[in-house]
Amino acid sequence: MFDTKDKVLRILDEMGGETVELLRELIRTPSVTGEEKQIAEMIAKKLGESGLDDVGIDGAGNVICKIMGSDGGPTLVYNGHIDTVPIGDMALWEFDPFGAEIVDDKIIGRGACDMKGSLAAMIMAADAIRKAGVELKGSLILTMVVKEENGVQEGTKYAIEEGCLRPDVALIGEATNLNVSLGSRGRIGVNIEVKGKSAHASNPSRGINAIIKMTEMITAIADMKLPAHEFLGTTTQAITNITCQPGQLNIVPSSCSISIDRRIIPGDTLEKTKAEFQAVIDKLKSEDPEFNAEVETGKLAPPAHTPPEEPAVKVLQDSAEQVMGRKPELSKYIFGTDACYLCAVAKIPTIGFGPGDETNAHTANDHIKIDDLVMASKVYALFVMNLLS
Repeated sequence: MFDTKDKVLRILDEMGGETVELLRELIRTPSVTGEEKQIAEMIAKKLGESGLDDVGIDGAGNVICKIMGSDGGPTLVYNGHIDTVPIGDMALWEFDPFGAEIVDDKIIGRGACDMKGSLAAMIMAADAIRKAGVELKGSLILTMVVKEENGVQEGTKYAIEEGCLRPDVALIGEATNLNVSLGSRGRIGVNIEVKGKSAHASNPSRGINAIIKMTEMITAIADMKLPAHEFLGTTTQAITNITCQPGQLNIVPSSCSISIDRRIIPGDTLEKTKAEFQAVIDKLKSEDPEFNAEVETGKLAPPAHTPPEEPAVKVLQDSAEQVMGRKPELSKYIFGTDACYLCAVAKIPTIGFGPGDETNAHTANDHIKIDDLVMASKVYALFVMNLLS
């Protein structure tokens, strides 16, 4: 096995330039959420050309590639999303977001870090395992999914449930700076509407200004005490949108609404979250007879947390140390990932490992280091061999 591992690592060294070019091709193929068809077809073609014969695109548009080993071994899922966020303000980009320019040993472009670098590394790892003739005791399934950036894990959910996949372990390739992530907080969307009374703006005392009343709500939200988790950190909430009705210059607004992005920890639920905001509303009502508001919660993306004692965690750390010469730290994602479904809903032990710095995700001049890209491909390959051997 040691000779085989060395062979795989040598193959990935030799294919380093090909890995870089694959990532550049992925970046040059725009794939904003909902527009992933072209990149899915390109990935499926690449996997097929690599000699991996069980490749297809499912009903949701996900690319699924199965590398079946002998019976009796575990099934490992590699998960990565093929969609990206939009490029945003072009004026903020120093380089063409779809140009995949190489500057100072970095590849720059939309999705380089989040997460086309990981996709390229996973594809090349699978290709190297095939080229080396590795016999797996168990199976590796690549799930390269759509619609991750909308935050509801739609593509991954379809791949697992409609594809009838029964993985024993999942690895997501979101950027970790080549450390090992054990999870992330989840998310609940909250909408609050404060109601007022319309009046002509020339005589505002005849109305109840919903915007003014909303300022009371916003102040109270800032004073809410939020719980914390020993590993995942503190529940946070950010007001991300505010609107009013009817929104005309000469009318005192009759309603004002805000949207809140609440990042949650284990124990936070839709019911608990709504009750906490309702308590704030009730208190404001008791202090101000004119205050009137309603709260609604949106969809739940549950928090994900895999304990460090999970055997696959050590296998991944050992695999990474064999490649990098250092033991990767145990960390967590600040943002949500498809682990919110894989771990919390499907109950699959899920860990994260990927090249790139997560602080570059969704930013102008998104980039990834070439050395980290090739390093990740080697770790992905060794993890498969160490877990499925």
